[in-house]
Amino acid sequence: MECEVTAKTYEQLEVTPGAVRVAGDMELNQQTLGFYMDALTTAMIAEHAMGAAQPMTLITGAERVKVTKAAGQTWTAGQWVYWDSGAQNFTNIPASDLLCVGKAQRDAGNAAVIGFIVLQDNYHPIQLGTSLNPIALATGRVFDIHVTHSGAGNVEPFVLETILSTLGATGGRALFKLSTEIQLGGWANALKAQIDFGATGHVLGLGSAFCAELVLPTTPPIAGMGNYVPLEAEIVAPAGCSVASGVSFISCGLAGLGSGAVDDDGFLMDINVGAIENGHIFNEHGDDAATGGLRIRVNGATNWLLVSNVAPA
Repeated sequence: MECEVTAKTYEQLEVTPGAVRVAGDMELNQQTLGFYMDALTTAMIAEHAMGAAQPMTLITGAERVKVTKAAGQTWTAGQWVYWDSGAQNFTNIPASDLLCVGKAQRDAGNAAVIGFIVLQDNYHPIQLGTSLNPIALATGRVFDIHVTHSGAGNVEPFVLETILSTLGATGGRALFKLSTEIQLGGWANALKAQIDFGATGHVLGLGSAFCAELVLPTTPPIAGMGNYVPLEAEIVAPAGCSVASGVSFISCGLAGLGSGAVDDDGFLMDINVGAIENGHIFNEHGDDAATGGLRIRVNGATNWLLVSNVAPA
């Protein structure tokens, strides 16, 4: 037996196995990882007389599972553990063809034949509704997290990391999509980020409701390295789209009872760059004639932000 549950707390899922299995063998059943408590014979996985395949219990999670450890390895509690189907054992050395099954539940010396792991189904995706059968939400939220933290330092209660390891891969993002075919009200957003300082909160450095941070590559410049921006604003304009009511890449709004103070002393933009001189991002000379302009709207009126195709002298 490769796996044996040694704790009362475990999770299970009813699945339809596609082949004969040995008791305790790890299996990736479609997108669900686990093992069977009992050996599965041909008769057990045969189609039922009523015409349906017989479901079997797949153990997908447990607080303590006894497993066969790779020989000569030293396990430390908390290490990630992987299932090696070729060697028919468990290892703490990751590889692209191995399945992550959980973490070491306790230390295990290099002479130990067995180890204990906390079994976790790391391959079972979380899905709430589908595009064809969405959750009908009348009130409240489908997913709601409220966190409080009393310590100091950086706090990140929710982390989503995607590692792209295939040449030419694209995306890697989290998608927030709002779809509608009807007239909406005064506002609609696909994604909103808000920070509230309240009556006494403040920040010593920079406080922002949304931060787009880009870490540039350190490789030497090569052909086709592309362009890099921390924030991309993109408008998709299908044939026949409507722009009569006003379309812009950026919309800036000022609201609140204290908006007058911001209007008096605030800035449209705060740019921090290198030296202010010729040839840099900010050029201190501005006496050249404009050769063009960008249409902008200020307080509902059309204006032009003048530009020149000649560097200031």
